[in-house]
Amino acid sequence: MGMFDVEFHENLNLKEGNSNLFEFFKKQFLKNKNYEIKIEKDSLDIEKLQLGSFLRYKLNITTSTNKKEKTSQAIITAELQDTLILTIFIVLAIAFTYGLGIIPIIMFTYFQKVKATKYLKELLENYKSTI
Repeated sequence: MGMFDVEFHENLNLKEGNSNLFEFFKKQFLKNKNYEIKIEKDSLDIEKLQLGSFLRYKLNITTSTNKKEKTSQAIITAELQDTLILTIFIVLAIAFTYGLGIIPIIMFTYFQKVKATKYLKELLENYKSTI
């Protein structure tokens, strides 16, 4: 995981299984644009997704179920995809501002990470309220 990637764990009560959670996220993200979605048994992958931010992320939601305690845990990771653009901006910032331009670029990228994390947590809270 990189410095600007999103990762968190959330305990859920999945009564109907993973498919209900995956369908909820699929419907939420397919409202605006058409993304490449890959659903497997315990995971959901969405490529080049904008999570309420300017930067694009690769979203991966993996679920694991504890049958003894009848609980599930969702592991949500979002990997930053726009690293080439950020690298070009950093090189230009070093060349033209003697390195001081890196600070706003890093602050912007970190703010985008915070914004994406907040967006994903709000979606999970919306899902929990529909259960």
